[in-house]
Amino acid sequence: MRKALFILLGLASTPGWGQTTPAKAGAEAPTFFSAPDKVLPRLFEAALQHSADVARLEAGKGIANEDLKLSRKRLLNMVALTSSYNYGSLPYFATADINGTVQPAFVTNPFSQGARAVYSAGVSLAVPLDVLAGRRSTVHRQELVVTQAEAERDAATLKVRADVIAHYQALTLARTVMQHYQDALQSAGINKKIADKKFKEGEIQVDEQIVAIDFYNKAVLAEAEAKSKYQTAVLLMENLIGMPINTLMLGQ
Repeated sequence: MRKALFILLGLASTPGWGQTTPAKAGAEAPTFFSAPDKVLPRLFEAALQHSADVARLEAGKGIANEDLKLSRKRLLNMVALTSSYNYGSLPYFATADINGTVQPAFVTNPFSQGARAVYSAGVSLAVPLDVLAGRRSTVHRQELVVTQAEAERDAATLKVRADVIAHYQALTLARTVMQHYQDALQSAGINKKIADKKFKEGEIQVDEQIVAIDFYNKAVLAEAEAKSKYQTAVLLMENLIGMPINTLMLGQ
């Protein structure tokens, strides 16, 4: 029995016996996993475009820049343009004598004078002293807010890039493990068929056949677990970049 068990284990770990390479996960796998220098930049770009945190912080950066522009133009809020227009007779107006000298005259009865239009315009500026004194500090404070918003956006970008690298490495490892258990399952299946045949021909005992069956069942379970982990890694990556990984078209 021990000798037969060693034979089965040896067959399971040795390629051959009509084995063929099993179908791997996805047609994109050879390029996707063999060219990280081309894949990772595409993944970074897709993940950054899909990241809600990066979009939120980018919007915050834009708001901070707009507030900075407004703080620099705040003094314009204190400037007022005034104008007025009147039409009618006025009790106080200017008259000119024959020498061209303008002399004011006050008419007690304005209704005895002809109607005239009067238009005036002007500019006024009223700036509180605290606003004027603190303008430089206000502008500098808003500049610091812009710097802070840029730093937060950059930090979010670095986090997304780190997440992409971690997910890519986890996906690559999960694929390698799955391929290993696919090969082990194929070997275990072949060994089970051999053991069944030998058992029917009376060359091995029932306990030796049970060993082969148990080895095959464990290989089936291990392959299913590895496949599940690989599929989970694929879904996590696609959730991060917002698209299926096989849609990433790589330049040839």
